[in-house]
Amino acid sequence: MTDAWSQSDHRESLRYWMIAAWVMLVANILFAARPLMPDMVGRILPTLLVTLGQAALFVGTRVHAAQPAPKKLGWALVGIHAIALVLVFTFAPESVWRRVINSLVWASVALLAYQSLRMSPPVYWRPLTAPAKVFLAHAGFHIFRLIVSLVTHSSENSTVATMVDIIGDLEVSFFMVALFVGLLLAHLQQRNQQLSSALAEVETLTGLLPICAWCKKVRDDDGYWKQVDEYFRRRSKIEFTHGMYSDCSEKFEGEESP
Repeated sequence: MTDAWSQSDHRESLRYWMIAAWVMLVANILFAARPLMPDMVGRILPTLLVTLGQAALFVGTRVHAAQPAPKKLGWALVGIHAIALVLVFTFAPESVWRRVINSLVWASVALLAYQSLRMSPPVYWRPLTAPAKVFLAHAGFHIFRLIVSLVTHSSENSTVATMVDIIGDLEVSFFMVALFVGLLLAHLQQRNQQLSSALAEVETLTGLLPICAWCKKVRDDDGYWKQVDEYFRRRSKIEFTHGMYSDCSEKFEGEESP
């Protein structure tokens, strides 16, 4: 993502995606190091980093879709999530509400990002590996996790809760890999389309061009003779400005004078 950002013309949106990639990488490292940290820090810090990364992704999708960048909304989501987690760990550390809050926040951000990408070029939402579909699958997983947590919260068996936490931690890694691979594929596909379009325009302007040696009209593929400006206007994005060469101007003025 960093390499794509440094070489791309779309630096603004890729910058947010690059930031999100590094933040999510740090979050995954902290998830793995959770047993080495105090319980409250190990539960809250990597979780909030995931939220921060997803908020950066959401802002990036909005910028990519040529929409206003909701930076304040992203920071507000992180702040609200942090307050909610601190309250849960302070008053009910073993309750189901931590998983419920996490799933609710992450599913909401993923759905917002999906909606933004739907306003982007089709390569970002139509293919099977499109980033928009990864966001949609991510939201679906957390909605499922939310339902499972609420249904099993009264169970005295802690195995279910532990399994839900483990699957949730793994899903963050799977989501990150699938999303950034999808983003890079979509970015490369979009660049390929732009290059193909440019190549088609170049090929249109190459080859032998039949032109009249006297009137300078050009013969098209159908055998009709057209003005040079009309010929090129129909086959490219070239627009002609009609001026007058100085020698022609003097000649014309000489012919017009008595």
